[in-house]
Amino acid sequence: MLINHERRLLRQAAEADDRQISIKQKPDRTWPGDHSRLLALESRGDLRSVGLESGGAFATWRITETGLSALERLSGLGA
Repeated sequence: MLINHERRLLRQAAEADDRQISIKQKPDRTWPGDHSRLLALESRGDLRSVGLESGGAFATWRITETGLSALERLSGLGA
């Protein structure tokens, strides 16, 4: 269920000290499944890309205020 993935990824970013979430590219240079989910959250404005690090091996996003609001809604805290 997409909402569970959204909540999991937004929560990871929200709970991090720097409010960021990063994923590592696989050795075969493909991305894990969460990469497309993070891109979808970015396209909605819930996350903002910080960029690629270590020659493109890590992709990092920071949660936005919109993302924090979405997390509250998904967690049932904003109702």
